[in-house]
Amino acid sequence: MRPIFALFAAMALSACGTQPPSQPEEKAHLLLISIDGYRYDYNELHQPPALSAFAEQGAMVEKLAPAFPTLTFPNHVTLVTGLLPENHGIVGNSFYSPDMQDVYRAGKTDMDGRYYGGVPLWSLAESQGMTAATYFWVGSEAEIAGYRPSYWKPFEYIEDFQLRVDQVVEWFSMPEDERPQVVNLYFHEVDSAGHRFGPDAPETRDALHKVDAALGQLMARLDALPHDINVIITSDHGMANVEQDPRYNTDDVLRDHPELKEKFMMRGTAAVNHIHKMDGATEADLDQIVALFNATEGVEAYKRADVPLRLRFKGHNAVGDAIIVTNDHYLTYDGARPGPIGMHGYETAAVPEMNTLLMAKGPAFETGARIEAADNIHLYPLMAEILGLTIEHEIDGEFEVLAPLLAE
Repeated sequence: MRPIFALFAAMALSACGTQPPSQPEEKAHLLLISIDGYRYDYNELHQPPALSAFAEQGAMVEKLAPAFPTLTFPNHVTLVTGLLPENHGIVGNSFYSPDMQDVYRAGKTDMDGRYYGGVPLWSLAESQGMTAATYFWVGSEAEIAGYRPSYWKPFEYIEDFQLRVDQVVEWFSMPEDERPQVVNLYFHEVDSAGHRFGPDAPETRDALHKVDAALGQLMARLDALPHDINVIITSDHGMANVEQDPRYNTDDVLRDHPELKEKFMMRGTAAVNHIHKMDGATEADLDQIVALFNATEGVEAYKRADVPLRLRFKGHNAVGDAIIVTNDHYLTYDGARPGPIGMHGYETAAVPEMNTLLMAKGPAFETGARIEAADNIHLYPLMAEILGLTIEHEIDGEFEVLAPLLAE
């Protein structure tokens, strides 16, 4: 019950047309965490205590579908731009760019902002007067859409988890005029173990539990800060066991056609290969090479204009003049290292192990809210809404899809 003197005071202020001074609204803070290769069912399969509790207590997308191809670099850019790979231009972990006339690759050309389309979340934030920070995230070492994050860390394959935890806590502990409101954090170790040992292996479980312990400490330390932080935990893709999948050697297909092999550049992964015409290659040559690859059951080849709509993967010229795709073979070539036990890159509709999940906690989110399935392109507008950022450019994602996760 309100004290009687407070009631009279409010009536008096109202009578003279004066309202009590309002408290300044607290700035929103957001931490986006990606655990590379974190399959949608890993909480149940591997029982990480901190992440399982986080999921139970927060809002969740039970199956978050990555964009095709379900690879690390394309989907980390999709998560922070709301664009499909065919629209942001990062169509593989490594690929040939006809526009740049060079190969995009990690640690080399990935720091060149000209490869990237769209406006990453940190660039959107910085352009609207908000401070951003990234601790390992694809594209964050480049200037994109005119901006870099105010604080960022160049990627190192091996680094103590404690350094990451301490740095994120330090960022969120800074004075308000220096403090980032949006921070990105990345862990690669679960993906590495999944590739080497397979998604069901005890080594993959151990890798996940190490990340889980670091995140458990991080959450406890963030909870102790005087301001609230919204935390989203997700991934770029899942992981499938491909140990028994037949190996399909693309060089074997071309062995009897050496004249064709010299006219094309081929790059790709176990699930998708790009075929680029070189000097002297004709459309007839392209038709012939597509027909050769289509002769194998379980392997599909398409000229770019003919790529099925379900893939949403033909709108950028970094996609090959033709592509080879498969969901039940392992694409390889002469001289390739033996294939790992775990792999990704395949279509989520055909290989559901490609799905990841999304878990979120904080004042912006409705405790216990659940969405069964959604595409990851919709995360970007949700994050912009939480931060109060305005999206004025075209994206593929839609805010309404993930809006049910938010508190009213």
